Amino acid sequence: MKEQTIELRELSLKDGLDVLDMIHEIGPGENGFKNNGYDVDEAGFTDYLIHNLNFAAGKDLPRHWVPQTKFWLYVDGVPAGIGKVRHYLNDRLRKRGGHIGYCIRPSQREKGFGNIILAELLKKAAGLGIPKALVTCSETNACSRKVIEHNGGEYEGCDDGECRFRFKLTPLRGARDLHIDDHEEIYGLWRKTPGIGLSGTDGLQGFTRFMLRNKGMSQCFVDEGKIVAVALCGHDGRRGYINHVAVEESHKGKGIGREVVGRCLFRLKEEGIDKCHVFVFRENEQGKAFWKAVGWNERDDIDIYSRFV
Repeated sequence: MKEQTIELRELSLKDGLDVLDMIHEIGPGENGFKNNGYDVDEAGFTDYLIHNLNFAAGKDLPRHWVPQTKFWLYVDGVPAGIGKVRHYLNDRLRKRGGHIGYCIRPSQREKGFGNIILAELLKKAAGLGIPKALVTCSETNACSRKVIEHNGGEYEGCDDGECRFRFKLTPLRGARDLHIDDHEEIYGLWRKTPGIGLSGTDGLQGFTRFMLRNKGMSQCFVDEGKIVAVALCGHDGRRGYINHVAVEESHKGKGIGREVVGRCLFRLKEEGIDKCHVFVFRENEQGKAFWKAVGWNERDDIDIYSRFV
């Protein structure tokens, strides 16, 4: 028996009318999956593709929406399903929707393609640096739940008829890029770390804005799936800045803080930034000792002025 050819293709301007036929067949969507292109005709198909490409790039997003990349599942060269990967979560998506949505066209159902498309979408989510992908489904949707559990989703619970499942996509130990979805965990680490001053800008909205302006710069270290060290990093085009460096008390003295900061400096160097600053409260003796120990020089020739705008 001939083996099927499976391919998950990212939406592009090269997509043909075979994709549009699938979109029409799926219709407006079901079971929480929204298919916004079901009423697009041939004349509007290119505009539909452009709109989705902008959506993936984060351009012209409606307020409180997040970037989303759309994919087509091809089986033996024929479009069989639609997949979506949201690049990070907002409060609404944490309750319903999650990172991943998918739908198989009616004529291709009951062939195992749901298992295939979810497995492929999880790979795409991992490629975006998402540490723990959230997938949700209706409490009454036994088919979707079966697909999620088949791919290894860990059940977290149900609220208001919507069930949540998690997929761990990053290594359980080691340094990695910080992700927007890490905010809740690192905020807890910051709160219990002496010498770190938190403000309203450290909430999810401010953190998201910082991360989007400084993609791939901030770093963390994970042990047994838990973040035990973190450093925020960014630059203004001339100088780099590292903020809110924190290491779990049980992991201090192991070189983890040094490694995380070193990764930040490497990313700055890749961006052509040759100098970096940190700000330390005068009474934070532990923090000052750390920065001196890892080779940073204390400045006594400048003063810092701040104000609210």
